[in-house]
Amino acid sequence: MIADFTFEEVKEYLPKKKIDSNKYDSGQLLLIGGDNEYPGAIILAAQMAIKSGVGLLYLYTKSQNVIKVLSKYPEIIVFDDKNRLVELISKEIPVLAGPGTKDNKWTEDIFNLIKDKPLSIILDAAYIEKIKLDNSFKSKILLPHEGEAARLLGVQSSEVKDNRLDSIKSINDKYDSIVVLKGYRTLISDGKNIYRCLDGDSKLSTAGTGDVLAGLIASLISQGIDHVKSCKLAVAIHGSSADSFDFSKSLIASELIEAIRIKMG
Repeated sequence: MIADFTFEEVKEYLPKKKIDSNKYDSGQLLLIGGDNEYPGAIILAAQMAIKSGVGLLYLYTKSQNVIKVLSKYPEIIVFDDKNRLVELISKEIPVLAGPGTKDNKWTEDIFNLIKDKPLSIILDAAYIEKIKLDNSFKSKILLPHEGEAARLLGVQSSEVKDNRLDSIKSINDKYDSIVVLKGYRTLISDGKNIYRCLDGDSKLSTAGTGDVLAGLIASLISQGIDHVKSCKLAVAIHGSSADSFDFSKSLIASELIEAIRIKMG
């Protein structure tokens, strides 16, 4: 059974701040990512998270990225100290791990720190495929595109593209996780139900839009919204915001962030 939805049907999930709320009431979030070659990915995810309402945002990244982030977004608590990372992980705040990462020792070391902790964790990029080796996370959301989904299942990406429903079911069953299979008509599965978003089209097929989506999902979860509702709301906002752009014009990820911010009100 598949249930279609649009932004209009899930906008009631949008977080509502109380007049007397403080930054802690708006949630805390830890982002991990930004390898040498892809610092922009984690910056986009962080930008989306901070602009969608999270109260306190921590970012662990490579040392060369610290100044890049601080110079653009001084509101973000950015650091490269692994001891501080261990301390934050112990607080059991939601974690988004992956944007801008590759499969290397830096990624491996962090994976070993977080893999068996009782975290709400969103896995993207290089961290998605790490669960093939160790699937001990207690509560996780996977955000694969079709290529990453294919590698999780050991098949060709064309097979995933041609069989998206069967593919998301297989990933969900194999890895016991919530899965957001990105692409045209993004699918979300929680193991019981499959949801298909009717918002969004090929305007989203540009670099960085997946990082924006990851940051938005993580932000909503940190603000206390149910995991599946966060995924549905984020995917719908992401897609419907892209729909507001003229198809004849190019869409870049940083512009999408501003459109999402307007959409969220």
